Amino acid sequence: MKKTERQNGIVHLLRARKKMTANELAAYFEVSERTIYRDIDALSQLRVPIISHEGLGGGYEIDSSYFFPSIKLSEREILMLLMVLKAGEELRVPNMTTDYNLLSGKLINVLSEDEKKQALEVISRIEFDLIRIMPKGYVEDVLEPILEAFWRSCDLQISYYHPERNTTELRQFSPTKLLFGEGGWYLNGYCHLRKEKRTFRLDRIISITCLKEENRYRDSQLPAPQKDKFKLDTYELILDPALYRIIKEDFYLQDAEIKYLKDTLHLMIRTEHKDEISKLVLCHPEQVTLLKPDYFVEEIKVLAKKIYEKY
Repeated sequence: MKKTERQNGIVHLLRARKKMTANELAAYFEVSERTIYRDIDALSQLRVPIISHEGLGGGYEIDSSYFFPSIKLSEREILMLLMVLKAGEELRVPNMTTDYNLLSGKLINVLSEDEKKQALEVISRIEFDLIRIMPKGYVEDVLEPILEAFWRSCDLQISYYHPERNTTELRQFSPTKLLFGEGGWYLNGYCHLRKEKRTFRLDRIISITCLKEENRYRDSQLPAPQKDKFKLDTYELILDPALYRIIKEDFYLQDAEIKYLKDTLHLMIRTEHKDEISKLVLCHPEQVTLLKPDYFVEEIKVLAKKIYEKY
């Protein structure tokens, strides 16, 4: 975040929170207290009326009469934007938590005190169930070189941690797609070491930089390895109509081809979400029959046998 954006954010935050310590401001903006002291001095020199209180219960506040211009939005528009920001925060875009908080603070400051309380009450009752995994964090500025690589169409050098082997490897990587799924961010592309498509989780990247080499695989159709998490494949299923009526709005079924048989449905599903097909088959053994692909049928058989032998 740029210095001017952070200083504007301090003004918005103090107007919203009334009083905050340098430590609280530093934690909010993910900077040092020394940086906050410099920002407060800079704002004071710009004649922003920030009041300093020392001792127990002290901190910084801003004169309530200070006018800080903002755009005119209706209550409905503000609630809509706050909902979008809350959903965006759930996506956990790397290194952007402070930006989401700052934008929310700017919107809240447009409202009167009573309206602020109402808006916060409404937003507190809205939840988004997008999370399945909880990455602990990302290396600083991990997103910047990825976006630059797409912009310049160049390769990346990635130091990547493999939890299964407990090792870290250096890879040259030609990125093709950045995607969010189940709570985590993933980068698809061509791995020059393995000479095939690979998918890397961003929270397992230890370091990442752009290279001078041109990305020659950016628009290529990459062959996927058998264990690729996002391998595109076609699945054939026999499904009970009653079950289909319940799950037909699920995202992985939106482009399914359906043939109506006598008492069942024949589905052809082309999807990257193999895990969802696995859950469907294993959770509904009496209502779902997997026909193809053959390798996946064998995987389900082996898995079912292991479950049977264990329990």
